[in-house]
Amino acid sequence: MNQSARVKFSVMVLAIGLAAASAIHAKHAEDSQQQPSPAAQQQPAPERPAGQQAQPQAETLQILKGMPRQQIMQEMQKVAAALGVQCNFCHVNPFPVDTPRKSVARLMMRDYTMGMKHKDGTALTCNDCHKGHPNFLRTRPFEGAVGKKASEVLKGVPQAQVMQIMTAFTKALGVECNYCHTDDFDEDTPRKQIARFMMTEFSRGLVKKDGSAVGCNDCHQGNARPLAVLPFPRRPEPKQPGPPPEKKPNG
Repeated sequence: MNQSARVKFSVMVLAIGLAAASAIHAKHAEDSQQQPSPAAQQQPAPERPAGQQAQPQAETLQILKGMPRQQIMQEMQKVAAALGVQCNFCHVNPFPVDTPRKSVARLMMRDYTMGMKHKDGTALTCNDCHKGHPNFLRTRPFEGAVGKKASEVLKGVPQAQVMQIMTAFTKALGVECNYCHTDDFDEDTPRKQIARFMMTEFSRGLVKKDGSAVGCNDCHQGNARPLAVLPFPRRPEPKQPGPPPEKKPNG
């Protein structure tokens, strides 16, 4: 190989080497731009817009909202003990799901234990009425009711005033006299027992927070069973199976 050829060959090798070095340098620069610096890796990711944030689960806590969690748990334990039930009497899985019994509990807390008090000023509690029974009206007033004489709550009240009270009863409950009474006016009935119980435990034994009297209409408002008509969330009715399809004759 002559001198001229050797020079051309050397120049070609040098050019290839420079091109390779330039390509390697460009690759390193590109990689360094794509990888964040250590300081950038330590920074928290930017927050997403409000519309894109994960939505929290629905919270049903209303009456006791704002109360410390430990105190809330204590109140829940008192309710469960007063009704003789466990937590799953009102709560289901998942815990925040609303249920009809949660709505009843809110009503009872708001309008009774928090909205009323004993005439001596002491606080009203769930146990004052329930005493270990979730449906206390099904057990306490009915014991030995039919066929037995009971002490008259209105004994000694003038007849004219008794009739006024009876009229107020029927209007508050939206019923007629025969709702409690039979043809034998003196005969005892379960509903008379309930009426006596409600009078002694509520309208006579309690007052509202402002000290005013408690009457039947404060809760009933024209309904004999007010808890049955309030707009509580209801469980869906099970679907009834339809009639089986008719078999077509072979032919």
